[in-house]
Amino acid sequence: MNDGASETTLREMPPDQRPRGRLIGCGAGALRDAELLACLMPNGAGQASLQIADNLLARFGGLAGVARTPLAELATVRGVGEAKAAGIRAAVELGVRLSRRSAGAVKLDDAGRIADLVGPEMRLLPTESARVVLLNAKLHLIAVEAVSEGLLDQALVHAREVFSPAVARRAYAVVLAHNHPSGDPTPSEADIRITRALRESAKVLDVPLLDHVIVGNRSTAYPEGWFSFKAAGYL
Repeated sequence: MNDGASETTLREMPPDQRPRGRLIGCGAGALRDAELLACLMPNGAGQASLQIADNLLARFGGLAGVARTPLAELATVRGVGEAKAAGIRAAVELGVRLSRRSAGAVKLDDAGRIADLVGPEMRLLPTESARVVLLNAKLHLIAVEAVSEGLLDQALVHAREVFSPAVARRAYAVVLAHNHPSGDPTPSEADIRITRALRESAKVLDVPLLDHVIVGNRSTAYPEGWFSFKAAGYL
């Protein structure tokens, strides 16, 4: 922070200027990232919660970095500890669940809606991982199943992991989604090979593979932050 607030304990600040007071008076949308984080943390270790929040954002590269950091690592930051780290992780998980439930309530008939469904979680994952989205005949959500937790940079996806949940849950169709932790959703040669193999397995099992969506970050090349194999003509 550049306004000196991080050098001031919350007790020295007027109540309406403290993060929680501002949230109550101005609404959550008016608060900076550090102030929202501070609302999750009462003062600790002799530091103002605003200073602790600023330290977290600086150390982990912003709000997205804090959101994807494991609880144990968050807890090592001075002034945080296990209880405050648990509060942060709980807030992140609530956001992910709310986003997923909102996205899952609509017809999942395009890549953008699939990305809305799984993106909030998958953009926070530190390694490349895959999810299968199970859909009923009306293309509404049955469930999202984890089918691969990747290594550092390559998810290992096999037809049996993708289609076994579909058979067990009697899904009409499936969509595969995986993330690129680099943020660039450009498909690799391995991604293309996997998609082609799954396309053939889908024909044999008579469970349509509607799409394979790679989740990344928004950029000039990918303004929506994802890549669709269906839109690109692979499916």
